[in-house]
Amino acid sequence: MPEISRFFGIVIAMFYADHAPPHFHARYGEHRAIIGLFRRWSEAMMVDVVEVRALEGYRVFVRFEDGVQGEIDVSEMVTFEGVFAPLRDPARFAEVRVHPELRTVYWPNGADLDPDVLYSRVSGKPIRVPRLLRRP
Repeated sequence: MPEISRFFGIVIAMFYADHAPPHFHARYGEHRAIIGLFRRWSEAMMVDVVEVRALEGYRVFVRFEDGVQGEIDVSEMVTFEGVFAPLRDPARFAEVRVHPELRTVYWPNGADLDPDVLYSRVSGKPIRVPRLLRRP
């Protein structure tokens, strides 16, 4: 599970294989933000996953809230070690879901994928890193 903290309805999370620079995702109801480490709050891509389903060969179909959709080969993103090791089993891989609060791809064992990275792969758009989040 990528959740780091929850307080006053605000959920703070970090994702596996997230994009640079280091940052947190924050959600409060329908509001979303990316927080750069030692930087100020900033908006970035932040498009929610609304549908995911397992396909053959460690692939998933993903649809985002803005209608962008497509297939992703998860085996190109992870090494199936650590928290991802159980997902080598096709039956466990097929347990993929949309996290009800963080609105990203996750599995019940706690494995998750960053929605920004997924969106970039499906849409072909580079991840936008706001100027305030870029390294000097």
